Amino acid sequence: MTAATGTTPLSGDEVSRRMLKLIGSLASNADLTAEHLEKHTGLAMRQADSGDGSFGAGAQIHPDWSYNLYVTRPAGSQKNKLIFDFARTGNERAPMTPICGLDFDAYAKELKGMGFSDSASYGEHGRIDHWNFQRPTLSLQVFIEGESNDSPEKIGHRCVKTITIE
Repeated sequence: MTAATGTTPLSGDEVSRRMLKLIGSLASNADLTAEHLEKHTGLAMRQADSGDGSFGAGAQIHPDWSYNLYVTRPAGSQKNKLIFDFARTGNERAPMTPICGLDFDAYAKELKGMGFSDSASYGEHGRIDHWNFQRPTLSLQVFIEGESNDSPEKIGHRCVKTITIE
């Protein structure tokens, strides 16, 4: 997509703060417009070349990490879907440390303060697959990953990898 406004790359913390600001500004799915995202993230949105109305922003924020923020309308749906993702772009086993300053616990606290209720969604072997956050007119899913495999503490330190809003 496109780089963040300005010439200085954003940090993982700054990208996370902008995402939380955006989420707090959303009254419903109808707010998932390029204008609204630009206003509340400060990122220039760019239309995708696909011609399907998709748009978004993204940039490298660390040698091993980038972020992608895009909105698309799934086929047959009347609603847009926002996908935010921290993506490994260097070492495929890179620790999440550069993007985990605002970890899952910080996100969850902020989201609950915005009036969201939460529940875990479990996958195979009783493992948490993602967290659901809901308020009457908006729902989102937060996918987490351990910071690194360096120690049990870092494995258990939950970082935000992906957020989807529908």
